[in-house]
Amino acid sequence: MKDTNLLHINSINISALDSLLEYQRVYINNILGAINPELMRARTNKIINCKVETPQQIWETLENAYNFYSTGNYAGVIIEEEFIVTVDWSFESTTVGLNVSVTSKSISKANEAIATIEQTLSEYLVEDALAMYTILMTNGSDKLTQTYYQDVNAVEFNHVALPFIDDVDAYIESYLNSHAPLLILQGEAGTGKSTFVKKLLSVMQTKVMQKHNDFKVTYSFDEEIFFCNDFYARIIYDDYDVLVLEDINQVILKNQDEGGIDPINKFLSVTDGIISKYKKIIITTNIESRQYINPLLQRPGRCYDVIPFRSLEREEIDDLCDSCAPELNLQTESINVSEFYARCNSERNTKLIQTRVGF
Repeated sequence: MKDTNLLHINSINISALDSLLEYQRVYINNILGAINPELMRARTNKIINCKVETPQQIWETLENAYNFYSTGNYAGVIIEEEFIVTVDWSFESTTVGLNVSVTSKSISKANEAIATIEQTLSEYLVEDALAMYTILMTNGSDKLTQTYYQDVNAVEFNHVALPFIDDVDAYIESYLNSHAPLLILQGEAGTGKSTFVKKLLSVMQTKVMQKHNDFKVTYSFDEEIFFCNDFYARIIYDDYDVLVLEDINQVILKNQDEGGIDPINKFLSVTDGIISKYKKIIITTNIESRQYINPLLQRPGRCYDVIPFRSLEREEIDDLCDSCAPELNLQTESINVSEFYARCNSERNTKLIQTRVGF
């Protein structure tokens, strides 16, 4: 049964707490620090994956075991004497991914709380955890909204589609083993950048999950996050393996600071010294050439490489056709990877229809 006395410290009552948390979940721990400041000394975070019929099972299990208060359909807070826990979750099919953030008097106490929660949910735990994605977006204020989803990072990948990278597997291995955190993929839309990211994440997930049973990706396609203070707080405090920023164009341009504040300076100030070789940052951009990208991003030691993605040329088109679509007869001198596969699918669908109707 809930101990409501825990909520009547410093004039915070249940209804006021619910109202506050509904709109300020990002800062839940700061709000609850008023209840017991001693519990704010250490923080840890973990993704816990469960298999259930409905999310309600998780909710009810937490309510029965702890002083658990819902702050919405997909969020809640646990308030105990030894720890405070905020919980957000996403629900995909029968899998629930819980993002559990614990604050306590020490790291050891916080880790004990994580273990206790896992024990409470033991009958639902997924043995083979999936990759957990946290999608960050701006919402018109200085706070970010977030959405979670899970993925296995499985990807069908044809190395012939990226002839400008000599050995894709060796390249990815070299990047992951380097101390440089940042990799920039530059090129027009449709040239294979997102597919390469998926391949890289697939390899990285395999490596990470050999050491621990979760792989966490923080992802955004919203350039405005560079102007949001909450973004930098998450870079520092959130637990993730890789930060993926897709379609970032304006904010990484050279001389962006003329007439205003350069968000890249702030970004680099926060990431330098915090990101280790075991945390990576991947930026994709449609900027025409690397010469237009802010040179601060390209500094050796900070940036592993800038890969120029491009369309395929005549001989490369023939090689890719031979590799995966010998029936495709493309009479063009240049085509990007996205259009190539669209043409493949169109050709195959046309032949399938012709076969079915008797042509």
